[in-house]
Amino acid sequence: MTASAPSPFGIGWFILYGHFGVPAVKFMPDLRALGARRTKIYLFWQQLEPEPGRYDWSAPDAFVDQLKSPDEGLIALCSSSMWATRTRSAMLPPSPALDLEQYRRLVATMVDRYRGRVRFWQNDCEPTNPVFWAGTAEEYVAQLRVFSSAVREADPDAVVVLGGHDGLFRPGELGPGRGFPRQEEGLAFFDHVVATAPDAFDLFDLRLYADPYTIVPRVEHMRRRLAALGAEQPIVCTEYGGPGLFEFAENRAHVSLMSTWSATTTTTDASGAPMSDTTSAQRIAALYDEMASLPAQTQMFMQGCAPELEAKLRRLQSRDLVQRNVLALSAGVPWTMYWELVAAPGPRDDLMNLMFGKVGLLGPCGDGLRVVSPVAEVFARMARTLGDVRAVARIEVADRPEVFLFRVERGDAAAMYVAWERRDAFTGEDVPATEVQIPRLAALARDDNGLAALARDDIPPRSVRATDVFGSSVDARVEEGMLRLPLSVTPVYVEARD
Repeated sequence: MTASAPSPFGIGWFILYGHFGVPAVKFMPDLRALGARRTKIYLFWQQLEPEPGRYDWSAPDAFVDQLKSPDEGLIALCSSSMWATRTRSAMLPPSPALDLEQYRRLVATMVDRYRGRVRFWQNDCEPTNPVFWAGTAEEYVAQLRVFSSAVREADPDAVVVLGGHDGLFRPGELGPGRGFPRQEEGLAFFDHVVATAPDAFDLFDLRLYADPYTIVPRVEHMRRRLAALGAEQPIVCTEYGGPGLFEFAENRAHVSLMSTWSATTTTTDASGAPMSDTTSAQRIAALYDEMASLPAQTQMFMQGCAPELEAKLRRLQSRDLVQRNVLALSAGVPWTMYWELVAAPGPRDDLMNLMFGKVGLLGPCGDGLRVVSPVAEVFARMARTLGDVRAVARIEVADRPEVFLFRVERGDAAAMYVAWERRDAFTGEDVPATEVQIPRLAALARDDNGLAALARDDIPPRSVRATDVFGSSVDARVEEGMLRLPLSVTPVYVEARD
């Protein structure tokens, strides 16, 4: 990949900002302190225009006033309204506008208000999921065309990001394996959108949840589909994270909770908020009643789990964070956004709490934020180490397919390497590190990006410094021109010593 900005790393805020009791707080200083250089917020039509022609810009004003550069901010507008959309909703689900001209006026007025201060604009979110779009692909295309034309007319320098594909599919080229429910419907939805409106967006947003080792083939698969449909826009990622609850086989017995939650969430109460999912809540409460007998892979996602399982989940998230980013960068994704910055667990028995309650990095503290997850420091260390990345390419190690070794070009800095050994995400840390011998890195660093030409930056003999993602030193050394590196499931940064 070739990065288009000094740092490819960003962090999304949360699904609510200045809406439903979530304050429009000042968070950009905290985000920048972690080394992130890009963020996004979700805003809802009802939030911005509670009545026809009466606008409330308090939340976006609070957000935009924090930005130092238009490249720092992405605003996603969800088409949710109590009066202007087909489905009455103040949050979820978004649905088609009753009058596209009213929608156009909202978009144009907002983009014009922040012209030159916000670069990236996105229409809705994961529209293949009925929770996030209560309409057809044809209706989505019609609204996308209005959205993109309004954005571009109001600010010719703005960038339209196509509402995110959830990324939950398994490419056929990976061979036989477990796919995702409705994955072909989701792919067909975006095929229609891209084929009928290839000029209505500038970037394609592919979410990168699920198995990190399928990131490269997923990105390549989507890139081929875009090209075949006449669109060659870059692929970015505005949400990722892991490991997720259902990445573990032990938890898939509970996957039906998703369909129950989805069916309830698409129904709203009198205030326009999603209805409470009492059925799933009862089932999750029952899980808590028998928590001690559940697999550790389930318990670690639950509130109040044993401290050792809480710590283990944080280690798994930390490794996953670096692995997922390195794989995405090697696939040519120019920038990513971790989901999410703020920890907002919600009710204990809510499914979203079970799935996402422990992904936030910072939590409220008085009028500000404080670190609540050790993954925050891992993110900051990754950003410091890889923040000036220009290119990432995997280097195959002979007879060691389980070794994931990547060469990283970092602007004016010397080339460095990131490496780990692929193992089971949950049990892999229980296996001792194994030594990998890598002869002459320069000779190995050959790929289609021409990285071999940068061999002069290779690590000199006897000057290796290796540190894992947690900041611990790793006993790597160069002997007779060969790098000897103990590898485990934990990624290691290998750099030239000053």
